[in-house]
Amino acid sequence: MPRIIYFSILFTIFLVGCDRYSKTESGLNYKILSRGANSQLPSTGDYVQCHISIANQDDSVFYSTFGKTPERILISEFTHKGGDIMEALQILSEGDSAKILISADSFYFKTRRETALPTYIKEGSMLTFLIKMDRKLNQYQLDSLINSEKIERWNKEIKDITRYCNKNSLEVKIDTSTGLRFQFHQKAADTAQRIVEGKIVTFHFIGKLMDGTEFFNSYTSGQKQTIRVVKGNLNPIGLYEILVKMREGEKATFIMPYDLAYGARGVEGIIPPFSTLVYEINILKVQ
Repeated sequence: MPRIIYFSILFTIFLVGCDRYSKTESGLNYKILSRGANSQLPSTGDYVQCHISIANQDDSVFYSTFGKTPERILISEFTHKGGDIMEALQILSEGDSAKILISADSFYFKTRRETALPTYIKEGSMLTFLIKMDRKLNQYQLDSLINSEKIERWNKEIKDITRYCNKNSLEVKIDTSTGLRFQFHQKAADTAQRIVEGKIVTFHFIGKLMDGTEFFNSYTSGQKQTIRVVKGNLNPIGLYEILVKMREGEKATFIMPYDLAYGARGVEGIIPPFSTLVYEINILKVQ
């Protein structure tokens, strides 16, 4: 056999071998990339801290915690065979990393209990999970980590808001019960309709990130908003707190802390996790 062909065959075998996945008894496909020094596996009831990325059928990563705050997950019993993320987490000990193949249909319909696939996921396709297991956590360790990170984020958020206000010449007041900062640019008379629970409100607004990126502009989109103001029904929850401070005909800028906005998850592809939001509100009608 000619040497060049022989090496070509060996190279092909090597590539196939590198891409080979093992399978658990339930049918979960996995490939261990590295092993840590600790061989103790997590079990149901444990918390684990890990980094996860998820890629679709085109190898496009649409979710990743690498370089960000890791996931903290409570391990529960896996509910179905061949593609439950809970089973995947239970085969990895501290320091391990692995690739896991899970059916998109299984992940979204069975694990996440959603009724439809995202537009960037094909029905019947496989998702590739890259998981880097950091460590197991008990409840005390988990609570301590979460609390220290909250304090760090709050301190950073205050500094970022102060910097934003100085840059944009805003002289804001603060609602100490919610953390909302606000400045009115146009006040209405005391006789103007106040927004209270149950009122129907029509308004224009511009929603921005702290870097100035607009995620919604009802003026340019031609989509003025008309909603009934009901606590618990508005998204984000901070929008309710904004509206009940206003009257018909008023204009104001509000700075919404991340925990009143979209929190730790954000809005995929639009609003990053832990984003402080700026709302410029113009109340057109209250009825």
